[in-house]
Amino acid sequence: MRPILTPEQMRRVDAAAVERGIPSLVLMENAARSAAEILERWLEPQRPPVALIVCGSGNNGGDGFALARHLVCRGWSVRVWWTGQRQHMSAETQTNLTALESLGLQPLHIPAGHLPPPPPSVDVVIDALLGIGARPPLREDIRTLVRVLRSLPARRVALDVPTGLNAETGEADPEAFAAELTITMWALKTGLLLNDGWRLCGRIEVASLGVPEAWAAEFAHIAALEWADLQQRFPPRWRISTKFDYGRVGIIAGSAMMAGAAALAANAAIRSGAGLVYLYTAGRIHSAVLPEVIARQLPSTPEGWLDGAALPLLQELLERVDALVIGPGLGVPALPVIEQLLPSIPSTLPVVLDADALRLISPERRVPATWVLTPHVGEFARMTGEERSHVSRQAAWLAQRWARHWGGVLLLKHVPTIITDGQRAYWNLGGNPGMATAGAGDVLSGILGALLARGIPPLEAAAMAAFLHSAAGDWCLRSASAESVTASALLSALPSVFPQTVAP
Repeated sequence: MRPILTPEQMRRVDAAAVERGIPSLVLMENAARSAAEILERWLEPQRPPVALIVCGSGNNGGDGFALARHLVCRGWSVRVWWTGQRQHMSAETQTNLTALESLGLQPLHIPAGHLPPPPPSVDVVIDALLGIGARPPLREDIRTLVRVLRSLPARRVALDVPTGLNAETGEADPEAFAAELTITMWALKTGLLLNDGWRLCGRIEVASLGVPEAWAAEFAHIAALEWADLQQRFPPRWRISTKFDYGRVGIIAGSAMMAGAAALAANAAIRSGAGLVYLYTAGRIHSAVLPEVIARQLPSTPEGWLDGAALPLLQELLERVDALVIGPGLGVPALPVIEQLLPSIPSTLPVVLDADALRLISPERRVPATWVLTPHVGEFARMTGEERSHVSRQAAWLAQRWARHWGGVLLLKHVPTIITDGQRAYWNLGGNPGMATAGAGDVLSGILGALLARGIPPLEAAAMAAFLHSAAGDWCLRSASAESVTASALLSALPSVFPQTVAP
């Protein structure tokens, strides 16, 4: 699992390391050594590269000075510019500047507003100007310097965070440094993954500080799952077992006009390991529904929407399932029936509310802790009454606040996908733009229903479902164009991305 920290949490990690006997100078040295190794792996130089490292007078600049020394020792040709005042430097930053000077490399001091001519030839520009504590907008002298760096015909690397990017919110100055590679220290930072962070950071690598990874549990409330986490946490399939051991999923979905949504959700559930899947649908049963799905056509209105006469059948369904998915393809006319059904649902039954069913969630509503709400940004804005643009920029923090307010788990479909119960959160970092296609959310709901039916707690089930869903999308992208990814293709990819969990 990869921890994701806010800048304040990272400062606490640094402080804890010092308190527990790891001096700041050692942390800086470890970071620089690790960053040098990452740089060489990334660049794969055929000859000694020429690097320009531009440092500030804070600890980010200290990282840059230390990195310059390591690169010189590896045979690189290094030029260093620095800005700010020596008397404002921390002891660690001053020590690394002095150590660099002792090697005979004279860093060039740039007074504010006095830029030197750019070097004639540089392979890599490394931004070590401002650290994770800085906030946009940039001062004019720094903005001018960054503009020069961006104009150089060289590869671009940022240390810890690109200058001009808010390391907490991901909002950036219009002229922030744009990196191809960002080497951040010890853990991912929230702002690298939000808003402008994706555009400005490029590839993100994490440099080691020589601090145990186990410390992350003390400081981070956000994490990203990795493949190893699924292998360890996914419930096994026992050699001696039956279909009743792997959960029964009820899916209330579909209408005459949107029968395909119901088919996608039901097929995803059966392909995600559920022992039994019951599809209760209005209008018609789509021909694509897999024969393994137990499909039942419900009483419908003449227009093909769910009719009130279906309510007793839906209440009966509640007694035979271990998890329930409500919403894909239902249509707004079906909502009065669903509203009548909700009070009948036991508070212990895990429920996924998706698509039109989310219209039943308002700012005043409370839901059981076993429920998972799965809106995209537009739906979330409607549910909360927040402006859509505000939701898009503040998604991570609003998701946490509203999940705590409603009482259940929220899976907000955004970049990244935010999964939170209001206290802890998982951010899903996988997926690709090809997944922005009709029916992809229905597949996610089916996967999630299956994992809930297996007894996985709602927060973890939602995180795993988002991970597997995006992994299927990325699998599709490896074999086709993003333009051709479909929800049906995601279904076909599921067998290739689920972990092998057959127990002895």
